[in-house]
Amino acid sequence: MSVVGQLLPNDSAGIFEQALAAGMSDSLPVPYEQLLDPYETEARFLPWLAAHYSVDLWFDDWSDDRKREMIAQAAGRSIQFPASPIGELKGMRAGAQRYLDFVDAEIVDVVSHPARFAFGRAILGRTPIHHLPFTAHYLVRVTLEAPAGRFQIGRANFGRAALRSVDLEPLRRAKRALAIAKVPETHYSVTFAWRRPLTIQDGILIDGSHVVGGWMDRTSLD
Repeated sequence: MSVVGQLLPNDSAGIFEQALAAGMSDSLPVPYEQLLDPYETEARFLPWLAAHYSVDLWFDDWSDDRKREMIAQAAGRSIQFPASPIGELKGMRAGAQRYLDFVDAEIVDVVSHPARFAFGRAILGRTPIHHLPFTAHYLVRVTLEAPAGRFQIGRANFGRAALRSVDLEPLRRAKRALAIAKVPETHYSVTFAWRRPLTIQDGILIDGSHVVGGWMDRTSLD
């Protein structure tokens, strides 16, 4: 049942018979295997393939390579993660980071308390670093780009350039990625304040690598 001619008794078959035989054969000229492969399919089929594999994080302005990788991870066909479809990791830190990778964000630290009092992180008379119980708390690094000509003390511009603000779309995308990465029975909170002002207690070297009023990367939620 691989060739249309083998299904027809002779050459006298009409159009209907030929179409019916073609539908029952295995030799249709449609490259299904290629169409369903996220790495091989044509770029114009990527949105359709994303819907086919139930991709739940998608932005039209992504590059084709990023779209292909998201589809591959959703389908469990990723070259980088062949044994763990991204959907199976929802509710776990690994899943949150996998989703955040697609929006150029990074988990710096995670704290999750099963109760209000946690040994090793407790502060007398206060909830440990203000964390709610049964909630995962993420410190996420997202880079924002300040527009050229923005208003800044000491470097002020006048006119339309002074009204330009920082694009917060990366923050919105990171929040969406985290919301998708969780499962209904889990709770999380997130802070994007991954930089803090320098203090004397930091003991910075006076070698020109830091300046007064500078900033330092945070490495934990404490």
